[in-house]
Amino acid sequence: MVPTHSSLTSAPGTQSPGHKQGDHIQRARVSIKQVLKQVESLPLPLQAELQTELGILSGLDLKLNQRLLQIAAFGFVSRGKSAVLNALFAEPIFPVGPLNGETQWPRSVRWSPGVTDQEIKLPLQIELIDTPGLDEIEGQGRAQMAQEIAHTADLILFIVAGPPTSLEWEALKDLRQAGRPLLVVVNKADLYPELDAAKIYDRLPDQALRKILAPQDILLTSAAPTPVEVRVEWPDGRTTTDWESLPANINSLKTTLLNLIHQEGGFLVALNTLLQAQRVEREIANQVQRYHSQASKTCIWQYARLKAALIAVCPLGFIDIGVNIFADLLLIGTLVKLYQLPTHRHQVNQLWGKMLISLLGLVLVEVSGYLFFDITDVLAVGLFSWMSTGILQGCVGLYGSIQVGKQTQTYLVTGCTWGPLGPSTMARNILDDLKSPMILYRLRQELFEKLNKL
Repeated sequence: MVPTHSSLTSAPGTQSPGHKQGDHIQRARVSIKQVLKQVESLPLPLQAELQTELGILSGLDLKLNQRLLQIAAFGFVSRGKSAVLNALFAEPIFPVGPLNGETQWPRSVRWSPGVTDQEIKLPLQIELIDTPGLDEIEGQGRAQMAQEIAHTADLILFIVAGPPTSLEWEALKDLRQAGRPLLVVVNKADLYPELDAAKIYDRLPDQALRKILAPQDILLTSAAPTPVEVRVEWPDGRTTTDWESLPANINSLKTTLLNLIHQEGGFLVALNTLLQAQRVEREIANQVQRYHSQASKTCIWQYARLKAALIAVCPLGFIDIGVNIFADLLLIGTLVKLYQLPTHRHQVNQLWGKMLISLLGLVLVEVSGYLFFDITDVLAVGLFSWMSTGILQGCVGLYGSIQVGKQTQTYLVTGCTWGPLGPSTMARNILDDLKSPMILYRLRQELFEKLNKL
């Protein structure tokens, strides 16, 4: 087997970046297959309600199997989105015309850029997605569609024509909420000879955009340069003028895309797929919770009432404490079995915290009860004290179990993606592997925060 460029440049005994990207893609597939297998273990009526989620997960698995990198182009009308993509294909794949809004619906086409003998074969398949103008009619519907595409794509090209306007910067701020890497493509740059990437970057109005963009992410192109007037001299001595069309100049965009695909394309595909899978698995967990809502309420109340009754009638404090701990653990185990969701240490401290508060509350009542019993015993009302303390202890135990039950439900829903092969864990592993100056590295902290919130 002929060694690849990445393997030739890797130090002996180290894993090449290309191999690491491939490993992450394979692990992402394992993670998604585990979620699919998990759904298969749920009750059939619940599986029927999860067909949309199952379809999304199957699509993500197919994307990973094909190693498909999706690049979506956004921008306002008449900025040349379709022209830029056509220039990458070197043929008119997407419709362009003199009228605004030739692209009415998103359209995707596989891109196989020509590679020379000096270039390396692309490790991924590439899909370019053309989208309608962000400022066309039916803006609200288009905005929603744009956000859906932005969350699906692995890389966003934001195409402007000349210096970006304030409205375009606002649109770019909206797109960046998807948490995807961005490249700003300045089309029709031939009309602005004084323009350069550094000047555009210096005019960025938003600090958040400065964090995720760098001057090298702003690319000057001319997908359809303005024809130039040329002088033609004929053999008979006549001189005429004609207009000559110049070839597209998108070398900066193509070179950047190819380098990006080689250096971190696998990270882009795996990470974006896992983030989507995380949201889907969280939605599955929410639907599981809704499906078992009544059963879980009944379960919590049964354990809470039983624990309260046992604590109320038991005269010995150490037995009350044992009953409190045992009943709460039994309640947690029953809910875990009911929900059939993966469990992990994620947010388990909050669950133990609820149990500890429940236990401390009971201990406090126990100690107070014994002190009160000693005083009132002298007053010959010890039986009343014992009964009152028992009722109070039972109420504390009841409340504690209800809180533990509710926290267990939260723990199961929020922690289901954090197992050893869970999408959240796999995504965090990818973020840990990112290095500067990778384009994804600039999003690293933001994505970490999103992972912990979800």
